[in-house]
Amino acid sequence: MMDLLGRLFGRRQPESPAAAWLRRRAQAEPAEVVVEHFRAIEAHDLEWILATLTPERARLYNSPSTFDRRRLSVKAARVTRVAPAPDAPVARVPGYAEQQVFRVEYELELAPGEARRDPTLAEGPQWAYFLLVRERAGEPWLIADWGR
Repeated sequence: MMDLLGRLFGRRQPESPAAAWLRRRAQAEPAEVVVEHFRAIEAHDLEWILATLTPERARLYNSPSTFDRRRLSVKAARVTRVAPAPDAPVARVPGYAEQQVFRVEYELELAPGEARRDPTLAEGPQWAYFLLVRERAGEPWLIADWGR
């Protein structure tokens, strides 16, 4: 109720992390997108996470049975290294003029309680290839896929 009154009377609301990211993502380098994605995962912020993904990946990731289990499973996420991996065995994604692949090293700390864990997640240091794409220069880089 106070939020509504604040908006009605012109009180400025703090910008959400997702809104802040959407405002600056077109200028972000691919490695920044990856780091932002992990920050969004750690924050458990669906809007922010989806803002780092291609529409195709967002549709797959946004399934309630997939997303909630994954989102609630991660207690902490930290990127330790992002390095270009041009020779990675990754297929091109149709519809995007530019693509870059990175080897991303990161650490996950999972929430306690086996019932909430996504069985595909592992705790501790790990790595994956991340494929980032964009339609053309000036458009934002988005995560199209990840894995090994």
